[in-house]
Amino acid sequence: MRVRTFHRRLRAFTLVELIVLIVIVGIAAYALLSMFRQTLPRSPTPSQLTQAAHCAQERMELILGRRLVLPFNSTALDPSGAATCPANADLNVNVNGANALVAWSVDVDTNRYRLVRVWITDAAGTQLAEQHALLANY
Repeated sequence: MRVRTFHRRLRAFTLVELIVLIVIVGIAAYALLSMFRQTLPRSPTPSQLTQAAHCAQERMELILGRRLVLPFNSTALDPSGAATCPANADLNVNVNGANALVAWSVDVDTNRYRLVRVWITDAAGTQLAEQHALLANY
């Protein structure tokens, strides 16, 4: 009886398979890079983000400073005409909860707490920075 030896053939990538793999990876890389090329020019720069963060913090400090002088139920905690951002920044300041009571979900008595939110957007409406503060009436 003859003993047959079966050699297991090792399988490796052929040259054609490697070329196909390189082409597929190249197409995927091109698609990702073209997406980044379209997105990056519209994204805010670090200097814009820093300027927006300073602007939001300055507006929040203005509101909190006025809170020390004015009563809690005052409708003038946020002076709408206050210039907190540089004129050349093209940033929009949005404030919620400073001049009107905003219900806070934890407390049903809205006369005790006021949640103030300041957020900064650019001309396109993209939110760049945000600040929150919880004011208490005691």
